[in-house]
Amino acid sequence: MNNQLKHITITIIYEASALNRDEKIGGNILSIKKLKKGNRTVSFIGKPAIRHYLFQTLKKAFSWNEAKVTSQGDVIQFDITQEDILTSPELDAFGYMYTGQTSITRKAPIGITKAVGLDPYEGDMAFYSNHDLVQRAIRSGQGATPNPYNKEEHISFYKVSFTIDAQRLGKDEWIVERFFYDGSNKKLILELQISKYAILKNVEKVEDEDGNITYKIEGKEIYIEGRNVKISKDLMEQVSKKKEEKTTLKFKSSYLVGEKESEGKKAKKPPNIEVREFEEEEGFYIFSVSKEPEYDEGKKELKIEIGLTKTIENVQQINQNEYKTQNGTIKIEQVGSGKYKIIFELDGNEKKKRICDILNAIKNGLYAQSSGEANTLIPLFIIAGIVKVPSPVFHPFIDVILNNNKLEVIGIYDGLENDWVEKVFIQVSQRFYINENQFNKKEKIVNDWNEFIKQAGLACNEKQS
Repeated sequence: MNNQLKHITITIIYEASALNRDEKIGGNILSIKKLKKGNRTVSFIGKPAIRHYLFQTLKKAFSWNEAKVTSQGDVIQFDITQEDILTSPELDAFGYMYTGQTSITRKAPIGITKAVGLDPYEGDMAFYSNHDLVQRAIRSGQGATPNPYNKEEHISFYKVSFTIDAQRLGKDEWIVERFFYDGSNKKLILELQISKYAILKNVEKVEDEDGNITYKIEGKEIYIEGRNVKISKDLMEQVSKKKEEKTTLKFKSSYLVGEKESEGKKAKKPPNIEVREFEEEEGFYIFSVSKEPEYDEGKKELKIEIGLTKTIENVQQINQNEYKTQNGTIKIEQVGSGKYKIIFELDGNEKKKRICDILNAIKNGLYAQSSGEANTLIPLFIIAGIVKVPSPVFHPFIDVILNNNKLEVIGIYDGLENDWVEKVFIQVSQRFYINENQFNKKEKIVNDWNEFIKQAGLACNEKQS
């Protein structure tokens, strides 16, 4: 059962080159990422790079799929209208942030630290050039000269830690404004922001000699690029609501197609949009819309729609507030202000499989390639713990020192003293040795990896149950 799963933290040491490059220095020197640690300068590999290498390993070893992305202006982000934690292990494990007219954020259940070098960086640098290609060009009768460049280099032991929040992984919550279930087509529709539209009248479509299109209303301009619009401020007005701190935008009603009068009744207000998230540029508002605006050439009308809707296919209703999908369940609870909490919960076996995939990838080594160079993020030392709190408790303690011409891993004693730690697995290669006097609380140590995994509520080499 899911509630039997325990949080796990793993700290590993590997030897590699500083493969996470930084900016260029002086135009042709590729630098490495560095930071100050005590009185030493060390290289490091940033958390985004480690996340990338872990995910690439999961793709290659366990066929994890890349989550779909969407572009809104200059922002590229995961598309939660097409994916969620039930369909995408990537969104489940690594979290996401979706921003736009509605914002949804998921904190990553997989915590990752920087991979920090344990050896000082002492200014190593190498000179490189494309001699092979130059010689090929010369042999073919072409004139060519080498293109030299320099790279800072550092080979070091690196320490990095991972934590798995077993409660957070496989569970996600959204707040939506409305939902409904289409039983005949087995679709669950979630409206994160209820769709609203505005129809602008007397809109002229102008195309220049390069094929660029501009829409104009009385000389006021509208630019459209996919689902992003740039609209003259003169066409819109800001609205402040007393209960909300944020200001929203809407179109001025004089530019909208309205409801016609009928049988002496006064015409209704024309439909309008409500823009919650926008940017300002001199004379313009910039924001994203739910779909590309539609222009009616005959009527000279431009329809602009805003909203955020997610449709989930192949959904079976269990009861009034619970639905079954292929990989889990979706529960719905009403919350304040007439909104709804959507709770995604992954199937227990699939949740265990995802955790096992992550653990196997970390334990056996990550696929890492940078600047055309394969690297060795293969653990030389592992200390893994079943912990009450998903925190990298071993990370500040573990280090490598030179003791009597031998490389010794220290800090295990301190890690075992931590009260969050329930059980510990340790694996060390022949490159290092550990002083077993550090094993102050031997009852916490589990010597067999499979037994350690079992006590965490998993069975990674067996069929989950």
